[in-house]
Amino acid sequence: MSRKTLTIISLLFLSVTAILANQTQYNSTQNFDARLDSIKEILHSHEWQPVNEDNYRRMVELINFVEHTPIDTVVVNLRLDIENMPAFFYREIKDISEAEEVRGYINAETINQRIIEIENEIIDNTPLESILVPEEEFMGMYSQIPLITQNNIEQMLIDSIITIPDSLILKKLESENGNARNGSRRYRTETEHRLEQEAENDSLITVFLNEARKQYNDSLIDAFRDSVSYAYQSNVRQNIIENAKNEYIDQTSALNYRILKAYNDSLTTEINNAYRELLISMVNHVHRMPNTVTMYNLFGESSELPLQNEGVWFKWVQLKNMHNDSIGIRIENLGRNTMRVLVDEAVNLSRLTQRSSININQLQIESRTNHGLSKVTVPKPRVFPWKFVGRVYSGFTQTYMNEFWSKGGVKSASTMTTFNYDANYSKGKMKWENGVDMKLGFIYYIDENPNALRDWHKNTDNIELNSRFGYSAINNWYYSAEANFKTQFALGYSNNVAENPNSGFMSPAHLTFSAGLDYKPNNSFSLFVSPLSLRTTYVLNPDIPVGRFGLSEGETRRSRLGMTGRVNYSKEIFSNVSIRTRNNLFINFGRKDGELQTFKFPDIDSETTIDLKLTRYISTQINLHFIYDKELTSTWTDENEVEQSGTRLQFKEYLTFGLSYRF
Repeated sequence: MSRKTLTIISLLFLSVTAILANQTQYNSTQNFDARLDSIKEILHSHEWQPVNEDNYRRMVELINFVEHTPIDTVVVNLRLDIENMPAFFYREIKDISEAEEVRGYINAETINQRIIEIENEIIDNTPLESILVPEEEFMGMYSQIPLITQNNIEQMLIDSIITIPDSLILKKLESENGNARNGSRRYRTETEHRLEQEAENDSLITVFLNEARKQYNDSLIDAFRDSVSYAYQSNVRQNIIENAKNEYIDQTSALNYRILKAYNDSLTTEINNAYRELLISMVNHVHRMPNTVTMYNLFGESSELPLQNEGVWFKWVQLKNMHNDSIGIRIENLGRNTMRVLVDEAVNLSRLTQRSSININQLQIESRTNHGLSKVTVPKPRVFPWKFVGRVYSGFTQTYMNEFWSKGGVKSASTMTTFNYDANYSKGKMKWENGVDMKLGFIYYIDENPNALRDWHKNTDNIELNSRFGYSAINNWYYSAEANFKTQFALGYSNNVAENPNSGFMSPAHLTFSAGLDYKPNNSFSLFVSPLSLRTTYVLNPDIPVGRFGLSEGETRRSRLGMTGRVNYSKEIFSNVSIRTRNNLFINFGRKDGELQTFKFPDIDSETTIDLKLTRYISTQINLHFIYDKELTSTWTDENEVEQSGTRLQFKEYLTFGLSYRF
């Protein structure tokens, strides 16, 4: 076959191949969208789940590559954005979640407190009597007052508004009776005298009624004027209060807006600058990423050709034919998708000719390039997971009277201090709540009893530590584990003449470990249920009798298994009134005196504290405490003066007035 014939056949073959390829490409393009939609339908289906997550991710990346702009075009456009766009992200001031942590920002609690102070200051500095009432407010006053006129003066007697004095009534009756007894035996002059006397009595009654009418009308007018004056003065003062409040709120809102705007603008600039630097580094990294091309010669020898932008390099590749003849070509990098191929001019094209040497300058050390993308981290404001709240309260009361005080009494002084501190951690599904509650108070009696060993009593003494760890289960329920510890500070005595104490530090002490579920729908309410709890009672002071705490003689501790329930609630009901209540329930699974305690009335410990804030640092505190514990033994005397012992409901209440500070 001649070379010309072979050339014609080759051209025909290439033409037919090109036609078939174009037809196949047309059909492929026509059906591509349908195939793409089918793949996406399966990938985004809720019914079909991927077997392998990595494979699923790669399929999603393939769809993104097909549907979106090629990476080189994205890089070019991003370079234009970096040069022309002043910012990439912004945040509305209303979306600032960390507003209360910004320096200088005035929070709602401070605003509410200041509003209360403004109202109190205006009330103190603007008494009602200092506000003048214009006379226009009293216009038409007499038409609105039910005054008694001269014509209906008898209505005062009918409505019992006024009663005629008995002296006037008796005088009139005596005059009438005297006239009846004398009859016709009196002379004409006596008759005239009688008529004059009756007229005089009637005149006195009339004068009395008129005077009473005037006084009654004057009282109605004064009452009406006082009512109108009070309403006007109260309205004027209330308007002053509202204007002062609105002015303060407007000023505070404007100040908060300026503070948050300056903070937000600064943070926005900082984040955008950081993001711009990260974006530049990532775009430059993608711009320089190599595009590796692998070339094989006739004998299967491969050469890796990394093409990349901004790269100046070359590489020599040896091509061979069937006779193992070699020819060296030089590959030069022109760009990520472009290369130039050059034949070495010094190569001899004769068969079986080999190069005797290679120029050392032609050797190139191939550097390894990291093909991965650097992770882009956008700095975000950090939300501190811990929340700390503390409160200290201290109250003092003193009573004194000298020996001449006739109403009796006892000179005394009392003091009480409470300390509460909560440290709570919340992040993701995990919560960790820690609390300390301490109370200590004394009453001192002066000259109460010369035979007393002590002149003081304890009115409250408590140490309680609580720690609860929770992990989110479902909705507002948490898997929780809790440790609770209770004891007291000082020694306690049944009375002032008792020599031995009946309680003290770690005598008793209660340590409870519980595990269960905690329900927290909000920050104010918590319901903890533990189907299995271990409660241990300690009496470590050898001078304290252990029997009254459920321990046998010689024991220093005793443990009980049971079920625990706890309900806690803490909320500020009004701007100056808050309540905090803790209610504990324990069901003992064991026995006492041979009886199973599971189905007996449970042990209860309920304490409620109400704070009434008068000013920022002065408040009143009311505390109610109920305890019913079958392990604690109480003694009392019945109506027959016989001493009894057993379990009784214990109750304590105190009301104090003192200083309060939150931190």
